[in-house]
Amino acid sequence: MMLWRQQVCAVMRIRLLRLKHEGKFLRAILLLFGTFILPPLMVLMLFHLWHNSSSWEITSSPYFLPMKEKIHNRSTNLLIFNDTGSEIEDFIAALKTQNINPEIALEKNITSLPNYNGAIKISLEGKSHQFTIMCSPEPINCFPVLMNILSNTFLRLFNSTARFRVWSKLFYTGESPELKRYIFFGLFTYLLVLAAGLPPLFAMSNVEDYKLQALSQLRLAGLFPSAYWCGQALVDIPFFWSL
Repeated sequence: MMLWRQQVCAVMRIRLLRLKHEGKFLRAILLLFGTFILPPLMVLMLFHLWHNSSSWEITSSPYFLPMKEKIHNRSTNLLIFNDTGSEIEDFIAALKTQNINPEIALEKNITSLPNYNGAIKISLEGKSHQFTIMCSPEPINCFPVLMNILSNTFLRLFNSTARFRVWSKLFYTGESPELKRYIFFGLFTYLLVLAAGLPPLFAMSNVEDYKLQALSQLRLAGLFPSAYWCGQALVDIPFFWSL
């Protein structure tokens, strides 16, 4: 067994040295690898670019003024109408945790709303609070933003650290779990062709040994046939699976 292990290690060293010095074999491997890998990479890149260009996350900063910042572009304060007859400090604190600068309306009418991008009115219906969101006609996606702000405010009131996020899609991209599954299995099947094309390249060196009758000469020198094939496999199999 000790002699067999020494022979396996010797064959492994010879195989590694041949891989190192056989530029033709490495070039063939890299050419085949690059030829098969580039199309899937291009498909994944185009799919990623398509997804990023067709949807983007909507945040409150372009609509409502963040804390401790001056008015920029068309951002305004978030107007709050308090029609409950009591203090709503918890609600205001929950808004501020989202980096939103709320402004309490002093009047009970909504004549000042056109000067703001949106507002939230809080009133009482019996013993329950009722929330009404109002938007100016100009800001796009104002209602989803206000619904997102209101939902995250409720989470903060219940001491939750979770956060809702909203995306806007320019057009329907057809993204679905089924589509992702089809793309995955399509690329997997495509790469199986690559896996099937690699073994003949690895077998080329063994064909060269057969032509030179190297295995027969090594057997006459006392090399076990199993040591020869195991030494080759211990190099080729990890190299194959790494590719």
